Formats: sequence, structure tokens, C-alpha cells
Amino acid sequence: MRNYADAHCDTIVRLFEEKKELFMNDVHIDIERFKTFYAPLQFFAIWLDPKYYPISMRQTMKYIDFYYSQIEKNAEFIGHVNGYSDILHNMKQNKMSALLSLEGGEALEGEISALRTYYRLGVRSMTLTWNHRNSLADGVAERGSKGGLTVFGHEVVMEMERLGMLVDVSHLSEAGFWDVATTGNKPFIASHSNAQTICNMPRNLSDSQLGAVAEKGGVVGLNLYPPFLTKEKQGDIEDILKHIYHMLSIMGEDFIALGTDFDGIDCTPKGIRQVQEIEFLFNRIEKEFGEDILEKISSKNLLRVLEEVL
Repeated sequence: MRNYADAHCDTIVRLFEEKKELFMNDVHIDIERFKTFYAPLQFFAIWLDPKYYPISMRQTMKYIDFYYSQIEKNAEFIGHVNGYSDILHNMKQNKMSALLSLEGGEALEGEISALRTYYRLGVRSMTLTWNHRNSLADGVAERGSKGGLTVFGHEVVMEMERLGMLVDVSHLSEAGFWDVATTGNKPFIASHSNAQTICNMPRNLSDSQLGAVAEKGGVVGLNLYPPFLTKEKQGDIEDILKHIYHMLSIMGEDFIALGTDFDGIDCTPKGIRQVQEIEFLFNRIEKEFGEDILEKISSKNLLRVLEEVL
């Protein structure tokens, strides 16, 4: 059985909204299907629909409460991660590891105390923005302003590093990306972004951005959303390989990970309809690049960053 570590899915929010369970369901991810892999690690993101921005903290708390209810119901199979030692503990028991993340600083409502409170609640990673402007920075959809981190955003990044939280730049404006790259000292991640040279979408990263993530020792997680893979067709495993080839040429083999975006996307590449079918991608990566690179992309690179930051 292969290892698996994925830096982004929206499964918790989707399950909450659709009143479904984590152990078994009909969405992209559940615990039963994760048994394909050995002691997998999954980041579970809390994303807020913009309709919830007026009550962002309240809604985030509902999602976090639901997350823990699912972990507790399935404690035989899955364990929450506060630190790297928890991952090692879960691995020894062949249990799945769950890392709680926030997708968008809206959940802070402009309060640094909220960041520390979320940390106490077990949040260990945060995407600074979704697509729009918030109190931390401009999102990638704010194309005209060219704005980066705010004063509060700089404060948040530094406090995240102090606490031992992963700073995530997916969805962040380009100016914000470079502010993060020059503000902090620890590795940061782009949890679910691809190579802009291969597919010219604002959500993907330029070669210089890819290089900056690698220089800081972070990772970029491969996003499976077909429009971020190619503009020409639905997208398939071969399109993912094109991104890997390019990222290897820019970043090297130690800085690429998975960031599937499962349950946050409305379509998937041909041949990968749900989580267990990632095995088809793994087989193709191994055939194309060898076992060592597969192991790094499938789990080792992301685990290295977690060991350093958490």
C-alpha cells in the first residue's frame, strides 16, 4: 500500500452542507475509500461561501464542530493532527491523519486573537485569502488593484510562523505572494495550485513563483481541477504529468506535492473520479519518473514541510 498526503480538500464543508458522513458517502472522499492507502494524511479545509462573510466566525465554528464530530465518530480509523508527532503516532497504528485548515482569512474577522484561538482549536494551516480581498490581502481575482498583504496580513503571517502554522498562498494575489515570500523565514506552501506556463490561469503560479516556493523549502500541491490543468479539453492524467514535468524543471523533485481540491471542484480529470483512483495517477507517475519521485510527490515532500513547520 502506498502513502498519500494531500494538502487540500473541501470535504468537511461539503458534507456539512449536504448532511452526509465522513466514513462513507457519495462525494469525492470518505474514510472507507482512503483504506486504499497506508496511513494517509488529508488536510481538511474550512471554506466559507461569500454569503457567510457577515457571520464568518460563527459559520467557521459550525464547520469546525462538525469536523471534530466526524473525527470522534471514526476515532478507530482517523486521528486529528496538532503536531508532527501525531502523524507518526497515527502511522504506527495505520490510521488516517486529519489536519484542519482554514481557506481564507475572513474567518479571523480582523482579529489576531482569533488566529491564536483557531490554533488552540487545532487549526494548523491557513490560506490567507480566497479569490477576493479581505483584511489580510488581495485575492487572485482582484486583478486591478495589484494589492498585496495589508499591515494586518503581515502581522498574521509572522504570528502564524511563531505559532507553528503553515502559511498557504494559493488564491493569493501575485503581490501578496511576493510579500509572503519576503516576510517570513519558514517554508510556505501553495496547497492547490499548478504551473501557469502549462495552463495560463490566474490561480496557477508563474515560474518565478514556483522557484520562490522551492527556495523557501515549501511545496506546491497539484490541483486536479481540469480548467487549471488545460484549456483544451476536460483534462486527464497526461495533463497532470505535463505540470509535473515543468515543475520538476523549475523546482526540482523535493517541492511538489498533492493538492487535489477534491469536493471543492465540480469536475475531475478523466480517470480520477474519486480519491481511491489517485492510485492510477501514482502508477503513471512511477512509470514516468520512478519510485523515488513518486514517493516524494505522494507524501514525503509535504511531510517534510510539516515536520519543519509544526
